[in-house]
Amino acid sequence: MCFQKSSKWSSAIETSSLPPIYELTILLLERLGWSFRRHFCIAQDPQQNQENSLTLPATFKRLKAFRTGTTFEEVAEVVDERMPEVFPGEVVVKVLYAGVNGGCETFRARGDHWFESNRDVGEAGFNLGAEGAGVVVSVGEDVPADISLGSAVTFVGGAFSEYVKVPARMCYPVPVANPEVVALTISGVVACAALEVTGQMRPGKDVVLVTAAAGGTGHFAVQLAKMAGCHVIATCGGEQKVEVLKGLGADRVIDHTQECVAEVLHDEYPSGIDLIYEGVGGDMLKAALDNLAEEGRLLLVGYISEYPHESASRGRGAPTEAAQWFWKGESKVRGRQSIYGNVWPKDRQRILKSKQKVFDLYAQGKLKAIVDNQESFSSLDDVPRAVKHMLSGTTIGKVVVHMQSCVK
Repeated sequence: MCFQKSSKWSSAIETSSLPPIYELTILLLERLGWSFRRHFCIAQDPQQNQENSLTLPATFKRLKAFRTGTTFEEVAEVVDERMPEVFPGEVVVKVLYAGVNGGCETFRARGDHWFESNRDVGEAGFNLGAEGAGVVVSVGEDVPADISLGSAVTFVGGAFSEYVKVPARMCYPVPVANPEVVALTISGVVACAALEVTGQMRPGKDVVLVTAAAGGTGHFAVQLAKMAGCHVIATCGGEQKVEVLKGLGADRVIDHTQECVAEVLHDEYPSGIDLIYEGVGGDMLKAALDNLAEEGRLLLVGYISEYPHESASRGRGAPTEAAQWFWKGESKVRGRQSIYGNVWPKDRQRILKSKQKVFDLYAQGKLKAIVDNQESFSSLDDVPRAVKHMLSGTTIGKVVVHMQSCVK
């Protein structure tokens, strides 16, 4: 696979001082010391700079929180903001699609872990949302040549909004802004970087286990491992998910509502599992650890079964082992086994290569980006419901909010 940068798929990851955007990519990019610069919005006359801006409304709507609480729904508010002025190196994007990361938004809303500063946010509040896709509608000076008015791009940061201002170098040009490219932006990239770089997946040799395999990032991990010629085991819950995973090429699908995962792994894979992509936590994490091969590697990409979303009254108790590994980015060595709480490579160029790879594979029709279609979400008002849906355990693929109907 050639990783050379092409004009069609240019690479870009940039920094900001917004609160660290957790779930998968953003949270883990922040662990590498990458942060997003905070941009203070300064009102401008939407008729100014006609050569570098379309005619824009004076105000727009976005989701913000002005306090922390127990759930996302409890704190999220739709507010009106002035259209920001763009400075050199910046663009304004009209958001068409926004990705949903339930864990990210829950911890952000609660002010837990890396988001503790949100508890003292004050009158300014904090923006909500992570990755999105849309069209560039205003361009500052000194932006990359492949980004101009009308460019379709993906971006990361504050996507639950009608418009968002971001550094131009943080945008990733795409042929079309659609829900699928939103899925690739975080969920696809983390799967590629974790498996191939951190986990050192051995093509044609490894037995790979993917838990929550029909989810937003799991379905990418299944495909990437299968493309590498590995034997792929996928866990899920429900017949519909089983059929999806078989269609993606999984060699053994374990429906945990019908079979005991720990028993299947023990009985059918006595030599253990070489590489595990684990995002469930709890009993699933235990089963994975108990069946890790002698020189196996486990990549902890989440622990959704332990997230504080099942009950709005759930307090801030002592962190579990999975939470400690995940939030501290700890790596553990057990004999010759390796457990990674931070799955992101330290070499940024390797992350960029992973991003290039997943977008190229998608463009070539070799990688499917599945977007959950069980429910429809088409406005800022629908976002809390979308977050709850994402955390329900019933989704297949990436949950995406379609913003077209709410954008002015």
